Amino acid sequence: MHHLQYNNCFFFHFTNRVQSSNEQDQLAFLNNWLSAHFLDAQYALKKPILVAEFGKSFKDSGFSSNQRDQLFNTVYYKIYASAKRGGPASGALFWQLLTEGMESFDDGYGISLGQSTSTANVISQQSHKLYLIRKIYAKIANERRWKRARFNGKRSSRVGGNRGRQIGF
Repeated sequence: MHHLQYNNCFFFHFTNRVQSSNEQDQLAFLNNWLSAHFLDAQYALKKPILVAEFGKSFKDSGFSSNQRDQLFNTVYYKIYASAKRGGPASGALFWQLLTEGMESFDDGYGISLGQSTSTANVISQQSHKLYLIRKIYAKIANERRWKRARFNGKRSSRVGGNRGRQIGF
């Protein structure tokens, strides 16, 4: 499992590190990192991929909710683009969702939807977009099943079937 623990000094992926305080450089690295892993998942592993435990800590110097929203948008855009074309990316789990009374669990990455409204909107928009994709793929799958059933029904009547006679009389 890979952890995307992202901050202003380092981007961790076991041995790969970006030593830069430039937010745009780190987002570009993240974009390339996701692309490479999505390609590996699709062509080398032939498995779906779930991006898990990503986030941006408010404990980082210079933190802003806008930076966190950019990070979420970067991850979510890559997932959406993959899912839209039937690629391997199937979703994402950010670290970590908190509710009132859970402040002692906050390690800096916590998101309380009522307090982080811009990030909550980013999460909501992504959820809605993936829901729409799921509906489209479900509709396509249902149409294929219907066509297959229709074809099999026509085929069975050509292969012998009851030729228009009532069965059992």
